[in-house]
Amino acid sequence: MEEFSLSHPLIDLKIRLGEIDRLRLHEETIPELTSWFTEKIKSDGCFKHPIIVDANTFVVLDGMHRVTASRNLGYRFIPICTLDYRNPNVLVGCWYRTVNHQSDLEKILGWIEDLGFTVEDSSRDAAAKLVAERKAIAAIVSRLECFAIHGTQRGIKEIYDAIKQIELKLKSKGHSIGYGAEKNALKMVSSGKVFAALVVPMVAKEEVVAAGLSGDVFNHKTTRHVIPARPLFIDVPLEFLRGPNLEEANKILVDRLSKKRVELLPPGQVLDRFYEEELYVFK
Repeated sequence: MEEFSLSHPLIDLKIRLGEIDRLRLHEETIPELTSWFTEKIKSDGCFKHPIIVDANTFVVLDGMHRVTASRNLGYRFIPICTLDYRNPNVLVGCWYRTVNHQSDLEKILGWIEDLGFTVEDSSRDAAAKLVAERKAIAAIVSRLECFAIHGTQRGIKEIYDAIKQIELKLKSKGHSIGYGAEKNALKMVSSGKVFAALVVPMVAKEEVVAAGLSGDVFNHKTTRHVIPARPLFIDVPLEFLRGPNLEEANKILVDRLSKKRVELLPPGQVLDRFYEEELYVFK
């Protein structure tokens, strides 16, 4: 199968059309966001950015909603950028949950306890260590206080199911929940931009792959993949995605890409220019 190769000192990237039915999602999708992406793809008239996929397992690392939207549109193929997930330069981070307006921490702790969890006064460093070792399911951090949250859950899927329970409880009480990269979320707490952050554990690569291959997917916004560079704006015409001949479509795609400059952006610029502006922060 023909592929378009991109040169980068830290990672090998290859772009081609892949069969949608072979792709394996590792996180759930949200219907409202899938609908948004469905309309966005149709209004663009092309598929702008390739899905990031592990070359060995076809587990999707980034682009869950675009895959689901493309399935809903009846496409057989989708532009993918494959990489070796085992590459040590590909990192897995997480999304801390943020409580986005001023609140009463004592009430929040009470709601968490109502769900059957226990809370323990802690320093930030001690709580972070407990979460990293999965001895606590999460920790809640405000500007002045920090509490470790304990439950009976130990498996990473169970832990994130418990975190979702806490999110839903806070939303039911009128709180707006956001998502931020680890350090950024804590900076927002310290600056007063958000009231508190829910510190959550990292997921290992082998756990991501296991979820994708088994179909027992994680909750939305469980993983945050940090990749040295991502190809953007390849602008694949939608007729390429309908078939019928994958091999012929890939020949045409590779020829098109070889005649244009494919933009590669490092992680920080991707988040600023692409993810936040185009709502792809939602994957």
